[in-house]
Amino acid sequence: MIQLTEFEQKLLETFSLSDRDARRLQRVIQDLSIVVGMEHEEIFDFMRFGVDQELEILKKDYNWEHFRIRIQKKLKKSPPV
Repeated sequence: MIQLTEFEQKLLETFSLSDRDARRLQRVIQDLSIVVGMEHEEIFDFMRFGVDQELEILKKDYNWEHFRIRIQKKLKKSPPV
């Protein structure tokens, strides 16, 4: 069995995920970090409060690529002027 990192463990507990899904979410966050230029912790904080709908969709369709794209679009939205 692969040992979870501290960050993966935090994801597992916060979002009630399996070990496998916690590792997948960690990879999604790494990808998002590169694309949007935010730190892992910043994305994690955003996800704790801003992606309930996306998590529900993910539970239904289990499409991680669409999940990543939806989160990326939310993170890249610029605030209204």
